[in-house]
Amino acid sequence: MNEQNSAGSIEGRSILVIDDSRLNRAVVKGTLSRMNMRIVEAVDGLEGLAALESGRFDLVLVDIVMPRLDGFGFLEKFKARKGGDFIPVILMTGSDDLNSKIKGLTVGADDFLLKPLNEKELVARVNSLLRLKVAHDELYEKNMQIQRELEYAKRLQQYIIPRDFSMIERPVIQGRYLPIANIGGDLFDCYRLPDGRVGLVIADVTGHGIPAALVMSMSKTLFSVYAGGYPSTKELLFRVNSEMRGFLMDTHYLTAFYLIYDPHDETIHFTNAGHARPLFYRGRTGKVMALDTDGLFLGISDQDTYGEKALRVESGDRLILYTDGITELRSTAHEDYGESRLAGFLRRNAGLEGEAFCDLLLSELDEFAPLAGRADDIAFLSLQF
Repeated sequence: MNEQNSAGSIEGRSILVIDDSRLNRAVVKGTLSRMNMRIVEAVDGLEGLAALESGRFDLVLVDIVMPRLDGFGFLEKFKARKGGDFIPVILMTGSDDLNSKIKGLTVGADDFLLKPLNEKELVARVNSLLRLKVAHDELYEKNMQIQRELEYAKRLQQYIIPRDFSMIERPVIQGRYLPIANIGGDLFDCYRLPDGRVGLVIADVTGHGIPAALVMSMSKTLFSVYAGGYPSTKELLFRVNSEMRGFLMDTHYLTAFYLIYDPHDETIHFTNAGHARPLFYRGRTGKVMALDTDGLFLGISDQDTYGEKALRVESGDRLILYTDGITELRSTAHEDYGESRLAGFLRRNAGLEGEAFCDLLLSELDEFAPLAGRADDIAFLSLQF
Protein backbone atom coordinates (compact mmCIF):
# COMPACT_ATOMS: atom_id res chain seq x y z
CA MET A 1 0.00 0.00 0.00
CA ASN A 2 1.33 3.44 -0.92
CA GLU A 3 1.87 5.92 1.89
CA GLN A 4 -0.36 8.94 1.88
CA ASN A 5 1.16 12.08 0.47
CA SER A 6 1.44 13.99 3.75
CA ALA A 7 4.03 15.88 5.76
CA GLY A 8 5.19 12.61 7.31
CA SER A 9 5.24 10.61 4.04
CA ILE A 10 8.26 9.77 1.91
CA GLU A 11 6.09 9.64 -1.21
CA GLY A 12 6.07 12.68 -3.49
CA ARG A 13 9.43 13.95 -2.29
CA SER A 14 11.83 16.02 -4.40
CA ILE A 15 15.19 14.46 -5.24
CA LEU A 16 18.19 16.20 -6.79
CA VAL A 17 20.55 13.90 -8.70
CA ILE A 18 23.94 15.37 -9.66
CA ASP A 19 25.99 13.28 -12.10
CA ASP A 20 27.76 13.95 -15.39
CA SER A 21 26.64 10.52 -16.61
CA ARG A 22 23.35 10.74 -18.48
CA LEU A 23 22.89 6.98 -18.07
CA ASN A 24 23.30 7.12 -14.33
CA ARG A 25 20.84 10.01 -14.03
CA ALA A 26 18.37 8.03 -16.15
CA VAL A 27 18.62 5.02 -13.83
CA VAL A 28 17.94 7.19 -10.77
CA LYS A 29 15.10 9.03 -12.43
CA GLY A 30 13.48 5.91 -13.83
CA THR A 31 13.66 4.06 -10.52
CA LEU A 32 12.50 6.84 -8.21
CA SER A 33 9.87 8.28 -10.55
CA ARG A 34 7.95 5.02 -10.15
CA MET A 35 7.69 5.89 -6.45
CA ASN A 36 5.97 9.18 -7.33
CA MET A 37 9.08 11.24 -6.56
CA ARG A 38 10.02 14.40 -8.43
CA ILE A 39 13.52 14.17 -9.90
CA VAL A 40 15.64 17.19 -10.86
CA GLU A 41 18.91 16.59 -12.71
CA ALA A 42 22.24 18.45 -12.68
CA VAL A 43 25.41 17.59 -14.59
CA ASP A 44 28.01 18.81 -12.07
CA GLY A 45 28.41 20.32 -8.60
CA LEU A 46 28.03 23.93 -9.70
CA GLU A 47 24.77 23.20 -11.49
CA GLY A 48 23.63 21.26 -8.43
CA LEU A 49 24.30 24.23 -6.13
CA ALA A 50 22.33 26.48 -8.49
CA ALA A 51 19.41 24.02 -8.39
CA LEU A 52 19.43 24.11 -4.61
CA GLU A 53 19.22 27.89 -4.67
CA SER A 54 16.10 27.83 -6.85
CA GLY A 55 14.17 24.91 -5.38
CA ARG A 56 13.49 22.81 -2.29
CA PHE A 57 14.74 19.25 -2.09
CA ASP A 58 14.39 16.41 0.37
CA LEU A 59 17.46 14.43 -0.67
CA VAL A 60 20.53 14.78 -2.89
CA LEU A 61 22.39 12.05 -4.78
CA VAL A 62 25.77 13.25 -6.04
CA ASP A 63 28.56 11.54 -7.95
CA ILE A 64 32.12 11.94 -6.71
CA VAL A 65 33.96 12.33 -10.02
CA MET A 66 32.57 15.24 -12.09
CA PRO A 67 33.96 18.18 -14.12
CA ARG A 68 34.15 21.74 -12.77
CA LEU A 69 33.09 20.82 -9.21
CA ASP A 70 33.31 17.25 -7.97
CA GLY A 71 31.21 15.57 -5.28
CA PHE A 72 33.57 16.42 -2.42
CA GLY A 73 33.71 20.08 -3.48
CA PHE A 74 29.93 20.17 -3.78
CA LEU A 75 29.52 18.72 -0.29
CA GLU A 76 31.85 21.27 1.28
CA LYS A 77 29.96 24.19 -0.25
CA PHE A 78 26.59 22.57 0.40
CA LYS A 79 27.27 21.98 4.10
CA ALA A 80 28.70 25.47 4.53
CA ARG A 81 25.49 27.19 3.44
CA LYS A 82 23.67 29.14 6.15
CA GLY A 83 20.14 28.58 7.32
CA GLY A 84 19.60 25.52 5.17
CA ASP A 85 17.13 22.77 6.05
CA PHE A 86 18.41 19.29 6.82
CA ILE A 87 18.85 17.58 3.43
CA PRO A 88 20.54 14.15 3.50
CA VAL A 89 23.16 13.42 0.85
CA ILE A 90 24.11 10.11 -0.78
CA LEU A 91 27.52 9.97 -2.47
CA MET A 92 27.68 7.78 -5.57
CA THR A 93 31.06 6.27 -6.40
CA GLY A 94 32.44 3.78 -8.86
CA SER A 95 35.18 2.72 -6.42
CA ASP A 96 34.70 0.87 -3.16
CA ASP A 97 37.60 2.81 -1.66
CA LEU A 98 37.71 3.20 2.13
CA ASN A 99 39.61 6.50 2.01
CA SER A 100 36.98 8.02 -0.30
CA LYS A 101 34.22 6.92 2.08
CA ILE A 102 36.04 8.37 5.07
CA LYS A 103 36.58 11.67 3.23
CA GLY A 104 32.93 11.72 2.13
CA LEU A 105 31.66 11.17 5.67
CA THR A 106 34.07 13.80 6.95
CA VAL A 107 32.74 16.50 4.60
CA GLY A 108 29.11 15.61 5.28
CA ALA A 109 27.82 12.63 3.29
CA ASP A 110 25.07 10.61 4.98
CA ASP A 111 25.37 7.40 2.93
CA PHE A 112 27.07 5.81 -0.10
CA LEU A 113 25.96 3.98 -3.24
CA LEU A 114 28.35 1.94 -5.36
CA LYS A 115 28.05 2.25 -9.15
CA PRO A 116 26.77 0.71 -11.30
CA LEU A 117 23.62 1.31 -9.27
CA ASN A 118 21.50 -1.54 -8.03
CA GLU A 119 17.85 -0.44 -8.18
CA LYS A 120 16.80 -2.29 -5.03
CA GLU A 121 19.71 -0.88 -3.05
CA LEU A 122 18.99 2.59 -4.45
CA VAL A 123 15.36 2.41 -3.33
CA ALA A 124 16.31 1.04 0.11
CA ARG A 125 18.91 3.72 0.85
CA VAL A 126 16.76 6.56 -0.48
CA ASN A 127 13.78 5.40 1.61
CA SER A 128 15.97 5.06 4.70
CA LEU A 129 17.30 8.62 4.45
CA LEU A 130 13.91 10.07 3.58
CA ARG A 131 12.47 8.49 6.72
CA LEU A 132 15.34 10.07 8.65
CA LYS A 133 14.50 13.45 7.12
CA VAL A 134 10.81 13.07 7.99
CA ALA A 135 11.71 12.30 11.61
CA HIS A 136 14.15 15.22 11.69
CA ASP A 137 11.61 17.66 10.27
CA GLU A 138 8.93 16.55 12.72
CA LEU A 139 11.30 16.98 15.67
CA TYR A 140 12.41 20.35 14.31
CA GLU A 141 8.82 21.57 14.05
CA LYS A 142 8.02 20.36 17.56
CA ASN A 143 11.13 22.12 18.85
CA MET A 144 10.11 25.34 17.09
CA GLN A 145 6.67 25.07 18.68
CA ILE A 146 8.30 24.67 22.09
CA GLN A 147 10.49 27.71 21.40
CA ARG A 148 7.44 29.77 20.46
CA GLU A 149 5.68 28.70 23.63
CA LEU A 150 8.77 29.48 25.72
CA GLU A 151 8.97 32.92 24.15
CA TYR A 152 5.35 33.52 25.12
CA ALA A 153 6.09 32.27 28.64
CA LYS A 154 9.07 34.64 28.76
CA ARG A 155 6.84 37.60 27.95
CA LEU A 156 4.42 36.59 30.68
CA GLN A 157 7.21 36.15 33.19
CA GLN A 158 8.74 39.51 32.32
CA TYR A 159 5.32 41.02 32.89
CA ILE A 160 4.93 39.59 36.39
CA ILE A 161 8.48 40.49 37.50
CA PRO A 162 8.29 44.23 38.34
CA ARG A 163 10.64 46.68 36.69
CA ASP A 164 9.26 49.97 38.01
CA PHE A 165 9.27 50.62 41.76
CA SER A 166 8.52 54.34 41.53
CA MET A 167 5.29 53.90 43.51
CA ILE A 168 7.51 53.43 46.60
CA GLU A 169 8.98 56.74 47.81
CA ARG A 170 11.28 55.31 50.48
CA PRO A 171 13.45 53.38 50.12
CA VAL A 172 14.39 54.09 46.50
CA ILE A 173 14.32 50.72 44.76
CA GLN A 174 15.76 49.44 41.49
CA GLY A 175 16.26 45.90 40.30
CA ARG A 176 17.61 43.72 37.53
CA TYR A 177 16.64 40.21 36.41
CA LEU A 178 18.67 38.18 33.88
CA PRO A 179 17.46 34.60 33.38
CA ILE A 180 19.89 32.25 31.63
CA ALA A 181 17.12 30.87 29.41
CA ASN A 182 13.82 32.18 28.09
CA ILE A 183 12.32 31.68 31.50
CA GLY A 184 13.93 31.45 34.91
CA GLY A 185 13.39 30.56 38.55
CA ASP A 186 14.42 33.76 40.35
CA LEU A 187 11.91 36.34 41.51
CA PHE A 188 11.59 39.58 43.38
CA ASP A 189 8.56 41.67 44.24
CA CYS A 190 7.44 44.66 46.25
CA TYR A 191 4.23 45.21 48.26
CA ARG A 192 2.49 48.20 49.76
CA LEU A 193 1.42 47.08 53.22
CA PRO A 194 -1.00 48.63 55.74
CA ASP A 195 0.15 51.70 57.71
CA GLY A 196 2.57 52.81 54.99
CA ARG A 197 4.92 49.86 55.43
CA VAL A 198 6.71 48.26 52.45
CA GLY A 199 7.33 44.56 51.90
CA LEU A 200 10.10 43.18 49.68
CA VAL A 201 10.89 39.61 48.73
CA ILE A 202 13.63 38.01 46.69
CA ALA A 203 13.67 34.27 46.07
CA ASP A 204 15.36 31.54 44.05
CA VAL A 205 13.80 28.25 42.95
CA THR A 206 16.01 25.18 42.55
CA GLY A 207 16.68 24.22 38.96
CA HIS A 208 15.94 26.00 35.71
CA GLY A 209 13.52 25.89 32.83
CA ILE A 210 9.77 25.31 32.84
CA PRO A 211 9.43 23.54 36.24
CA ALA A 212 11.39 26.28 38.03
CA ALA A 213 9.40 28.99 36.24
CA LEU A 214 6.10 27.41 37.26
CA VAL A 215 7.22 27.17 40.88
CA MET A 216 8.40 30.76 40.70
CA SER A 217 5.02 31.96 39.40
CA MET A 218 3.12 30.07 42.10
CA SER A 219 5.49 31.36 44.80
CA LYS A 220 5.07 34.93 43.64
CA THR A 221 1.30 34.50 43.81
CA LEU A 222 1.51 33.17 47.38
CA PHE A 223 3.64 36.10 48.54
CA SER A 224 1.29 38.57 46.83
CA VAL A 225 -1.81 36.99 48.38
CA TYR A 226 -0.53 36.73 51.96
CA ALA A 227 1.91 39.65 52.34
CA GLY A 228 -0.74 42.13 53.41
CA GLY A 229 -2.15 39.86 56.12
CA TYR A 230 1.02 39.21 58.11
CA PRO A 231 2.78 42.04 59.99
CA SER A 232 5.62 39.67 60.90
CA THR A 233 8.17 38.48 58.33
CA LYS A 234 8.63 35.08 60.01
CA GLU A 235 4.89 34.46 60.12
CA LEU A 236 4.54 35.20 56.41
CA LEU A 237 7.35 32.80 55.50
CA PHE A 238 5.84 30.12 57.74
CA ARG A 239 2.52 30.50 55.91
CA VAL A 240 4.12 30.45 52.45
CA ASN A 241 6.15 27.38 53.44
CA SER A 242 2.99 25.59 54.57
CA GLU A 243 1.24 26.37 51.28
CA MET A 244 4.21 25.31 49.18
CA ARG A 245 4.45 21.95 50.91
CA GLY A 246 1.12 21.15 49.29
CA PHE A 247 2.28 21.46 45.68
CA LEU A 248 6.08 21.22 45.53
CA MET A 249 7.72 17.98 44.43
CA ASP A 250 10.49 16.57 46.61
CA THR A 251 13.13 17.76 44.14
CA HIS A 252 12.12 21.43 44.39
CA TYR A 253 12.44 24.03 47.09
CA LEU A 254 12.73 27.79 47.36
CA THR A 255 15.21 30.05 49.12
CA ALA A 256 13.76 33.41 50.08
CA PHE A 257 14.51 36.62 51.95
CA TYR A 258 11.62 38.81 53.04
CA LEU A 259 11.77 42.20 54.72
CA ILE A 260 9.32 44.84 55.89
CA TYR A 261 10.34 48.48 56.04
CA ASP A 262 8.44 50.56 58.60
CA PRO A 263 8.76 54.29 57.89
CA HIS A 264 7.35 55.25 61.30
CA ASP A 265 10.38 54.08 63.26
CA GLU A 266 12.80 53.73 60.29
CA THR A 267 13.24 50.03 60.90
CA ILE A 268 13.51 46.98 58.69
CA HIS A 269 12.33 43.58 59.95
CA PHE A 270 13.62 40.59 58.04
CA THR A 271 13.68 36.79 57.79
CA ASN A 272 16.02 34.65 55.73
CA ALA A 273 14.90 31.21 54.55
CA GLY A 274 18.21 29.77 53.38
CA HIS A 275 18.79 32.55 50.84
CA ALA A 276 22.03 34.34 49.88
CA ARG A 277 22.65 36.86 52.66
CA PRO A 278 21.71 40.44 51.67
CA LEU A 279 24.41 43.03 52.30
CA PHE A 280 23.66 46.20 54.27
CA TYR A 281 25.88 49.28 54.00
CA ARG A 282 25.85 51.70 56.93
CA GLY A 283 26.53 55.13 55.46
CA ARG A 284 27.55 56.67 58.75
CA THR A 285 30.39 54.19 59.37
CA GLY A 286 31.13 52.86 55.89
CA LYS A 287 30.79 49.27 57.12
CA VAL A 288 29.00 46.39 55.38
CA MET A 289 27.14 43.67 57.25
CA ALA A 290 25.35 40.52 56.07
CA LEU A 291 21.73 40.04 57.13
CA ASP A 292 20.74 36.55 58.20
CA THR A 293 18.37 34.63 60.46
CA ASP A 294 17.53 31.02 61.25
CA GLY A 295 15.28 29.12 58.85
CA LEU A 296 15.39 26.40 56.24
CA PHE A 297 14.39 26.62 52.58
CA LEU A 298 10.72 26.96 51.81
CA GLY A 299 9.01 23.70 50.90
CA ILE A 300 11.44 21.41 52.76
CA SER A 301 9.65 20.73 56.06
CA ASP A 302 6.18 21.19 57.57
CA GLN A 303 7.69 21.79 61.00
CA ASP A 304 10.21 24.50 60.17
CA THR A 305 10.32 27.71 62.19
CA TYR A 306 11.85 30.98 61.06
CA GLY A 307 13.74 33.66 62.89
CA GLU A 308 13.17 37.40 62.62
CA LYS A 309 15.47 40.34 63.28
CA ALA A 310 15.17 44.12 63.15
CA LEU A 311 17.59 46.88 62.15
CA ARG A 312 17.30 50.65 62.30
CA VAL A 313 18.09 52.40 59.03
CA GLU A 314 19.42 55.90 58.43
CA SER A 315 19.71 58.27 55.51
CA GLY A 316 22.70 57.21 53.38
CA ASP A 317 22.33 53.50 54.14
CA ARG A 318 22.00 51.00 51.32
CA LEU A 319 20.89 47.38 51.01
CA ILE A 320 21.35 44.93 48.17
CA LEU A 321 19.25 41.78 47.93
CA TYR A 322 20.46 39.23 45.37
CA THR A 323 20.35 35.61 44.26
CA ASP A 324 23.36 33.29 44.30
CA GLY A 325 23.80 33.66 40.53
CA ILE A 326 25.94 36.68 41.48
CA THR A 327 28.12 35.26 44.24
CA GLU A 328 28.53 31.90 42.46
CA LEU A 329 29.42 33.49 39.13
CA ARG A 330 32.66 31.74 38.14
CA SER A 331 35.55 33.27 36.24
CA THR A 332 37.76 31.54 33.70
CA ALA A 333 40.28 31.17 36.54
CA HIS A 334 37.65 29.10 38.40
CA GLU A 335 37.08 31.73 41.08
CA ASP A 336 33.63 32.61 42.39
CA TYR A 337 32.70 36.28 42.49
CA GLY A 338 31.76 35.71 46.11
CA GLU A 339 30.17 37.68 48.91
CA SER A 340 33.36 39.58 49.77
CA ARG A 341 33.73 41.00 46.25
CA LEU A 342 30.08 42.05 46.30
CA ALA A 343 30.60 43.70 49.68
CA GLY A 344 33.60 45.57 48.28
CA PHE A 345 31.56 46.76 45.32
CA LEU A 346 28.81 47.96 47.65
CA ARG A 347 31.28 49.79 49.87
CA ARG A 348 32.92 51.56 46.91
CA ASN A 349 29.72 52.50 45.13
CA ALA A 350 27.09 52.96 47.83
CA GLY A 351 26.65 56.60 46.89
CA LEU A 352 25.64 55.94 43.30
CA GLU A 353 22.05 56.54 42.26
CA GLY A 354 20.02 53.37 41.80
CA GLU A 355 20.12 52.90 38.04
CA ALA A 356 23.81 53.75 37.82
CA PHE A 357 24.53 51.38 40.71
CA CYS A 358 22.71 48.53 38.98
CA ASP A 359 24.34 49.14 35.61
CA LEU A 360 27.80 49.34 37.13
CA LEU A 361 27.30 46.10 39.07
CA LEU A 362 26.30 44.26 35.90
CA SER A 363 29.32 45.74 34.12
CA GLU A 364 31.68 44.58 36.88
CA LEU A 365 30.15 41.11 36.89
CA ASP A 366 30.52 40.88 33.13
CA GLU A 367 34.16 41.93 33.39
CA PHE A 368 34.78 39.30 36.08
CA ALA A 369 33.12 36.53 34.02
CA PRO A 370 31.20 37.19 30.78
CA LEU A 371 27.52 37.04 31.67
CA ALA A 372 26.67 35.46 28.33
CA GLY A 373 28.25 32.26 29.59
CA ARG A 374 26.80 32.27 33.12
CA ALA A 375 25.34 29.07 34.54
CA ASP A 376 22.59 30.57 36.69
CA ASP A 377 19.94 33.28 36.69
CA ILE A 378 20.93 36.66 38.13
CA ALA A 379 18.54 38.86 40.08
CA PHE A 380 19.09 41.68 42.57
CA LEU A 381 17.38 44.64 44.21
CA SER A 382 19.08 47.83 45.30
CA LEU A 383 17.50 49.79 48.19
CA GLN A 384 18.62 53.33 49.05
CA PHE A 385 17.50 54.84 52.36
